[in-house]
Amino acid sequence: MPKSSLYPMSRRPALWLAFGIAAVLPLPAFAQAGVQAGDIEEIVITATRVPTRLDRVGSSISVITAKEIERSQQPQAIDVLRRVPGVSISRSGGVGSTSLLRLRGSEPGMVKVVIDGVEMNDASSANREFDFNALLTDDIERIEVLRGPQSALYGNDAMAGVINIITRRGQGPLTVRGLIEGGAYDTLRQNLSVSGASGGVEYALSGSNYETDGFSRIAAGDEDDGSTARSVQGRLGFRPNEQVRIDLSGGWSWLDTDFDPGATSDGLAFQEKETLHGRAAGMLTGLDGRLETTMAVGASRTERDFDEPLGFYRFSTFDSDQLGVDLLSNLRLRAADVATLGVAWDREKAETTNTSAGVTAPGVSADVETWAVFGQYLAAVTEELTVTLGLRHDDHAQFGGETTWRTTAAYALDQTGTVFRASYGTARRAPSLYQLFDPSFGNAELEAEESWGADAGMEQSLLDGKVTAGVTVFRNRYDDLIAFTNGYVNVGEARSQGIEASLSARPASWLELSANYTWLDTKNLDTGRELPRRPRNMVNLAADIALTEVASLGADLRYVSSQLDRATATSPRLDGYAVVNLLGRWRVADGISLFGRIENLFDEEYQEVLNYNTPGRSAYGGVRVEF
Repeated sequence: MPKSSLYPMSRRPALWLAFGIAAVLPLPAFAQAGVQAGDIEEIVITATRVPTRLDRVGSSISVITAKEIERSQQPQAIDVLRRVPGVSISRSGGVGSTSLLRLRGSEPGMVKVVIDGVEMNDASSANREFDFNALLTDDIERIEVLRGPQSALYGNDAMAGVINIITRRGQGPLTVRGLIEGGAYDTLRQNLSVSGASGGVEYALSGSNYETDGFSRIAAGDEDDGSTARSVQGRLGFRPNEQVRIDLSGGWSWLDTDFDPGATSDGLAFQEKETLHGRAAGMLTGLDGRLETTMAVGASRTERDFDEPLGFYRFSTFDSDQLGVDLLSNLRLRAADVATLGVAWDREKAETTNTSAGVTAPGVSADVETWAVFGQYLAAVTEELTVTLGLRHDDHAQFGGETTWRTTAAYALDQTGTVFRASYGTARRAPSLYQLFDPSFGNAELEAEESWGADAGMEQSLLDGKVTAGVTVFRNRYDDLIAFTNGYVNVGEARSQGIEASLSARPASWLELSANYTWLDTKNLDTGRELPRRPRNMVNLAADIALTEVASLGADLRYVSSQLDRATATSPRLDGYAVVNLLGRWRVADGISLFGRIENLFDEEYQEVLNYNTPGRSAYGGVRVEF
């Protein structure tokens, strides 16, 4: 545990506070996330790939808005996503360290991550997962977290869900925003952005810098492991005429971070990671606005370079390239029906090398192409009932053709503020290029992983929208799972099931409360053991108090129960923990606000990965301007 930035305290008050707050909340606190008070008219895109009212969506989805991101004051997206039901996080140290996300007990590589329409999963990583270690929040406008098998619309990697990250787009007059923050572990954070719209042109450009000296990532060491992260993000949109819209977007991020050679060995080691992504899209509107056809080209590249003076490999490189082209048409039929038809092609490429004793050996050098055709029909059967049916056929160059499908239903009763939801889907995930072709551990005979999943739930709005509560139950089954046993092999079957619940309430104009709870039960069906790094219970609580018209105070609590660290029969358990954060904000003048927070208020000692430290009590503060 790194030395805290404030005076030490016992870890027990945090745990007692967790149960104390839970005890005073009403029983409906355990409700499905995704619908907040007053959000019944909110529009989401990820679930159906067409703008759809939230009460017409049958999938389980959570939305994180720009307001919620700003309230959290968190510089990294991974720390914002912690509060989403069904999400579990494993981070091997502090800022800049490997940060992996699981949905409903999945593997990290089963979650597809998209930024402004560009797939960001790393084709050179062992499990093809997206590492959130360099993703900053400053230019993010919205995050949609879609749970459940989504291959019918999103293809490979979407076995457990999709995380769609949408950056800020220009609107209104020219606006300049700036932020500077400092705090514990000699941390400095800066951001500057401009955005606006004029003459049919929308524009946004943002640049961020984050630096920290950090702390020792491993519990056995005392050498600080620092990180520097920088990013630039831009979007441009314009309409040459009423029928045509052009959108361009792109981003660059860079991470330079220290790490330790092993979980128990301190020492110098460095990683440099650079990511580029871009997308160009053109939309044509016809048939009096009923037909919208979009053609888009998106690409991403990730380069990871490792320098380990004490490691077996002195240098290692991992390069990933993604290129995708898709054509998507949405045709509006009847009053509210939408027929979707799409064709997609993508190519992923991986190049890796390892250098030992001055000799560089090639690793993976491979690429693979996939063609797909998919369709969906969204039917407004009645004013209350909306049903979708989606179907996709992928032709993978390595594994041939495979068809997946998904159906959902949403039943909304406006008179009572009640929404019922249900979904069922199948999914498929081809092995990563690393798993197939790595010279030491790859296995070209691997089969694709397959899964199915179902969920059902309801939400209830009460007291004229001041309270929204609900609950969702889910179950997923995975077959032909790929595991590492002196090499990659198809060995496993597994299942996950559970309950996701949440509550949002505004009992008074000066008070906002929210809570969510996840109960997760996982099992390796071959060994009978639970899956590692999937806590059975997770609780998130938040309260915000408007002290005056210009000042507010908030508190967050996150409780995570114990969990296995590894999949072996002798794996140790990581202890459960409860972490409390305090937040404050004061608007000193129009467009100028001071903010600050204390993280891990009670200096809780805990680990998300065995032998790796987490931050102690730490304080941060800064100023935000907008004009």
